Amino acid sequence: MSTYSSSTDSAVLFAAIAQNDETAFEALFRKYRSNVYAVAFKWVKSVYLSEEITQDVFISIWVSRARLNMVKDPQAYLYASVFNKVSRCMKKESNKARIMQAYQQQTKEYSNETDESICANDTNKVINHAIDQLPAHKKRIFKLSRQHGQGYDAIGQLLQLSPHTVKSHLTKAVKSVRHYVQGHSLLLASLLLLLF
Repeated sequence: MSTYSSSTDSAVLFAAIAQNDETAFEALFRKYRSNVYAVAFKWVKSVYLSEEITQDVFISIWVSRARLNMVKDPQAYLYASVFNKVSRCMKKESNKARIMQAYQQQTKEYSNETDESICANDTNKVINHAIDQLPAHKKRIFKLSRQHGQGYDAIGQLLQLSPHTVKSHLTKAVKSVRHYVQGHSLLLASLLLLLF
């Protein structure tokens, strides 16, 4: 098993990761995690979104590791990946804000506790249905993380998986749930607007 330090050249790490070397991936993560987070935070100004972008950057590096041998400048590749994720995130957040603003303007005069309770109940149903659509292993990891507050290491030990595998499955599960809920939330918002 090879060991890498924080001074190991990025090109060496990329070449090793391209050969499925998890130790090299961990070294790359340790070496650049703070920088990636800082760049993301500079743009999105949100701890949660910055953490999510940081996770997405490293997961996408691992997922597309077979192509890393073709990368000439690993640092440029890494930061280009950060900026692409930041750009997508900002677009998504901007769209969410516009949708929520339009929804709030339309429903402001009709808002009361009963309506909010019905909406919350419907939203919970959509979320639960989204979770039920996940493959069994992703559903279990999602529930252990989001509903029981377990960390990657604890889930990994329980399910006999590496923390990186847990993180990868959880990220995919969260994206699936989010995508499902967003699609159905727009539908729910449209129906509510039609009712009022």
